[in-house]
Amino acid sequence: MLTLHPRQINILDQHQEQQFRLTLRRRIQQEYPAYASVSPTILTRLIGFGLARARSYGFTWQSSLGQFVYLMAAVAPNFDLHPAIHSILANADLPAEKRIASLTERLPIGVWTEAANTASTMGWFLDKDSFKLDRHTRIGLALPNALQGIGTTLDEQLQRSIRRAETLVFLTEDAQFVFAACWLHYGENFELQAPWAKALLTSDFTPQIQTALLRVRLALDAGIWL
Repeated sequence: MLTLHPRQINILDQHQEQQFRLTLRRRIQQEYPAYASVSPTILTRLIGFGLARARSYGFTWQSSLGQFVYLMAAVAPNFDLHPAIHSILANADLPAEKRIASLTERLPIGVWTEAANTASTMGWFLDKDSFKLDRHTRIGLALPNALQGIGTTLDEQLQRSIRRAETLVFLTEDAQFVFAACWLHYGENFELQAPWAKALLTSDFTPQIQTALLRVRLALDAGIWL
């Protein structure tokens, strides 16, 4: 009779997890055009955060974990923060593995439209259920995952960056997340010092376009995908 030692079981589990993430990554890149150009390394890392968040709701089956991550790609990376969606995902009276199916059975199309309309790529960098947390706290949790190596003690810097973002009319969670990431990467007051930033942050562009351009700048300068 074959006996596996704990170390062998751990190696087997790690291999299965790697294969599972590879399968998810390939399917997302094939079926969702927005992620086709994201590098395999980055997308695999994002999927890891998504799986961690799915597990924070109690999901253990690969089918449920995979469906959660697919909803992140298909609807919005932060889809689970919609109150109606979250109420089902966090419903302790409903078996965890039945909750994903309940989402499609119980919720009207309008809920999914609302979730899509408030989409934020910041959701990819949240690795736990953060529904009850305020915006600043969620941004603070996401930034260390988005900008590797910056540490987790960000309170003072984060507060200053968000206050500055608000004065520039970056009012959505997504826009403030991107601005704070630039603040931490390029340095405080980058928007007043860097010629490219001063040209970008003018009334010629809407905050939505400015957010998109800041994302592009981070990608070009540092290979950071937000």
